[in-house]
Amino acid sequence: MGYFKVKVYHGGWFTYKNGPLEYVGGETMVIEEIDGDRWSVFEAYAELKQLGYVEENIPSLWFKDPVAEDMEKNLKLFKTDADSIEMCRIAELRDHVELYVVHKV
Repeated sequence: MGYFKVKVYHGGWFTYKNGPLEYVGGETMVIEEIDGDRWSVFEAYAELKQLGYVEENIPSLWFKDPVAEDMEKNLKLFKTDADSIEMCRIAELRDHVELYVVHKV
């Protein structure tokens, strides 16, 4: 599948405060050189561990195509191998895929 980038949104939260669903607060970072043949939920947790997150404190991971503007309609829960494959396909088309971290405070 090749290598791709993941733009990670972390440390924030989802809200409808200003109208449509959005992820506010937190930070973003880009993880480069993700191996599409190895990408999985487990690999995502390993990458997030380097940011100081513990898997037990992450109730969910979400992803979307970076050109899809309507977050509510386009966010997808990242939990299966099929999701990993879909993320690779998105990144192949768009150069990267967006990953949103929901974590316990």
